[in-house]
Amino acid sequence: MSRAQAESVIKNIIREIAQECAVKGQAVSETLVAFMVKAVVLDPDNQFNVERTLTKDDVQKLIKTCVDRLLMSASPSLDTIKMQVYFDMNYTNRNEFLEEHKRVLESRLQPVMREITDSRARTREELEGLYRKIVSCVLLRSGLGSPTDISVVREATAALQSVFPQTELGTFMSLTKRDKERQLRELTQIVTGIRLFNKECGKGGEGIDNLPSILNEAIPSATMNIENELNNTRL
Repeated sequence: MSRAQAESVIKNIIREIAQECAVKGQAVSETLVAFMVKAVVLDPDNQFNVERTLTKDDVQKLIKTCVDRLLMSASPSLDTIKMQVYFDMNYTNRNEFLEEHKRVLESRLQPVMREITDSRARTREELEGLYRKIVSCVLLRSGLGSPTDISVVREATAALQSVFPQTELGTFMSLTKRDKERQLRELTQIVTGIRLFNKECGKGGEGIDNLPSILNEAIPSATMNIENELNNTRL
């Protein structure tokens, strides 16, 4: 059986299970049915051989088993599968989460980025203002410290000056818009690296949270809450 044929058979099985449940007064989503089918097939107690094509009897047995389990009341196994479905439908994987975070961050930084890349600063005051905007952009993009905190701004400015002194603004302004944006991203990574290194050395890191310390406090608290909830369900 080809992959396409196998997928078609599975879809038909899922649809028939959902219809049987509906006839018996229980509406179930096809996503929940799909999770149940997988759980039933992979359960060795049900004796389904995943290495071979399901026979007609196998299909009928699978449908009956899934329908029976989906109609069970006060079933921990069914509740577990429902939680899996909820998690799968409501929580993104790590890569998707990071991409979404990056997209939101970029959209929020656009006004600041535009002010920097479109700047035509000429006077000393204008160039100093542009440099301050670059420092703010670096801080906002890194998410490590507030651009309104004087000590954080002072530290970030010193780190930026070590790799991108204000005298380099003329060269920066001659770049294309895309190259300016690329350089701003690179400067953010470099400045952030310098600040994290200084924090590790105990010589800086203003406004940067001590994540290991926070996690050492948060994890036991979260574990305790989970254990309390589990104990409550057993009562």
